[in-house]
Amino acid sequence: MIQTAGGCRAIALLVVAAGCRNAEASHELPPEQSDSVVVVAPAKLSSLSVASVGLRTERLVANLAAQLVPDEDHTVRISSPVTGRISGLDAVLGSSVEPGSPLARIVSGDLAQARSDLEKSNAVMSQAQATLLRTRDLYEHHVAARKDLEQAESDATQARAEAARARARIEQLGSGYGGVTGEYVLRSPIRGQVIDRTANPGMEVRPDLGAPLFTVSDLSTVWLTVNVFQKDLPNVHPGARLVFHTDAFPGRTFEARVKYVSNALDPASRTAIVRATLPNADGSLKTMETGEAGLYVHDASPVLVVPTRAIVTHGDASVVFVSTGKNRFVRRTVQLGDDDGESTVVLSGLNQGDRVVIDGSILLEGETQHAP
Repeated sequence: MIQTAGGCRAIALLVVAAGCRNAEASHELPPEQSDSVVVVAPAKLSSLSVASVGLRTERLVANLAAQLVPDEDHTVRISSPVTGRISGLDAVLGSSVEPGSPLARIVSGDLAQARSDLEKSNAVMSQAQATLLRTRDLYEHHVAARKDLEQAESDATQARAEAARARARIEQLGSGYGGVTGEYVLRSPIRGQVIDRTANPGMEVRPDLGAPLFTVSDLSTVWLTVNVFQKDLPNVHPGARLVFHTDAFPGRTFEARVKYVSNALDPASRTAIVRATLPNADGSLKTMETGEAGLYVHDASPVLVVPTRAIVTHGDASVVFVSTGKNRFVRRTVQLGDDDGESTVVLSGLNQGDRVVIDGSILLEGETQHAP
């Protein structure tokens, strides 16, 4: 009976112990179900974007209103060098032109006169040259006097000078010699696009006309102009980086380098004009387009940063989601530093090279809250 009772007590203890172990096991979740880990279904992975954590070597110091304008180093404003009337247009607003491409045709008395002067001067020069040859021959045969030879040489020299002047005038107009005609062809001196045009058929033109007839610009580069407040001027210098954002291309950025900083402030706005050269090889950016440009300067010492949109709030803590596998993510608490609106300094909780979720953090936070 004693052995039986002891056996019963032993069995009871084993049953209780087993029950306790089962109870403990019932509160243990597999790693996939823990509060800090989430496994994402493959169909949802397309909603996430992941990037490696890196060191920031420069920081954003200001966001500035910006506008695109033509690159004046590759822009020409073309007026008529002759007085006359426009008889036809060869280029319209938006036309692509090459060096020498015709823009407009102008009926001009000035050009007709210049070509006539050239024809006359060439004829006089030929005659003077012939007279000189005859006079020299006569002088050598002691028929003509020395003064006759000197006069013939002087006349020939003057005739050559007048012909050279008339030829230079034609070359200045860039119209060629093509006979005594009054049609002048206005041409583009550079490759680019016609971005402005005031010329119209029948319009009377002259060299001192106030507005240019055509403006041609090579839009493969444009100028990014910003007005910088005086407190930010110590951070602006030639070569500084500006990152341009525009509503025309959401999510796309365009990088420019500062080329010019004004030496004087605008008395009304207390800002300085800053220009940067922005590549535009595909022609997607348009002149007079507006947007916002971020001004970046080098950090004194590199710091670890993550994009601000990667951070979500969990209770009183700031957390990010770190990728640990193909579809497995761990929620990790981080201590944060300065935030410039685009990136946030991470003081602790992450290491360089960690892969964190940039877009979709809120989705993962919801997944952890609804985990069974």
